[in-house]
Amino acid sequence: MAQASPTLGIHHSSAVYTHRLTQPELASVAKLVDELTRSFGSVETPEFADACTLCAQQLPRGLRELAHRFKYLHLPYGAILLRGVPVDDERIGPSPSHWDAPWRNPPTLREEVAQCLLTAALGDIFGWRTQENGRFLRHIVPIEKDRDEQLGGGSRVTLVWHNEEAFHEYRSDFLSILCYRNDEQAETVLSHVGDIDIPGDKWEILSAPRFVILPDKSHLPDQNISSQWRLEDAAFQHVRRMYAEPKPVAALSGSRRRPCIQVDEAFMRAVDGDTEAARAFEWLLREFDARKHGIVMQPGDLLWIDNKRTVHGRSVYQPNYGPRHRWLRRVNVTLNLRASLPYRESPTARQIV
Repeated sequence: MAQASPTLGIHHSSAVYTHRLTQPELASVAKLVDELTRSFGSVETPEFADACTLCAQQLPRGLRELAHRFKYLHLPYGAILLRGVPVDDERIGPSPSHWDAPWRNPPTLREEVAQCLLTAALGDIFGWRTQENGRFLRHIVPIEKDRDEQLGGGSRVTLVWHNEEAFHEYRSDFLSILCYRNDEQAETVLSHVGDIDIPGDKWEILSAPRFVILPDKSHLPDQNISSQWRLEDAAFQHVRRMYAEPKPVAALSGSRRRPCIQVDEAFMRAVDGDTEAARAFEWLLREFDARKHGIVMQPGDLLWIDNKRTVHGRSVYQPNYGPRHRWLRRVNVTLNLRASLPYRESPTARQIV
């Protein structure tokens, strides 16, 4: 199929492909959500993740086709925006004050299941043991003590360009972000490497292992203090090694025509003394700036982001710090769960250590 089907109702910009869910699609999603919520009181189990993967195969063909074409680079975009995912503002209750919220029977269960279901059209959902004890579906809310940090809870500083878990070999291929509330009108920003013309000299530098990326702060012990669980110190051993002895990596890889990126502006630098690589990296960041696309997400907006082709960030904003402050949810997706087995506790486990 050479072009997107006009029946999908897609509008697109230079970076994002937008599709408003149709009534038949919404009815199909609701039916599958009913099926999953009858069997599961939480999305945070491998059994749910397996069932969700199977149910995603029953999504309407148009959505499955859109996911397929996005996954395999048939579309020249770095993100898909699905509009109209049901979010019941009254039932979900107040925005949480922290990411450390209960896992079982939450008032947001239908929204969580719907997000996981639509996200599973792209691949297998998973979590990180060193990030909220492996939680699949993270809360992104403003946290006052973190307002100046390069974290999801930050607000007073721009969240700079990054791929999620850029430091890790088994970082996600895709991620999804669902908006529950955004009264503050914070802007999610995206930039797609496919929009950049990379000269040969820059490609030669950026595609060589001349950079190091440290784990971001969300994977540190002091960012994983919870009233619901306690992570053993051993869970952080691998992260500590990556801090102490970071291995040089390339910022660009794969085909020059369709490169993959490995970028985290706040935690990445050229190897010591490599001024040529530092200048090339700065050039790449400014190219992302020049092609920035902003989205003020509304409740029910679900973003699929290609984490290996698109960087994202967030504008500065003033949180309400109250029952209606900004509230997003995020899910990671991999196309090859088997590859990360050495970093998981068992073949059925979906948390990477």
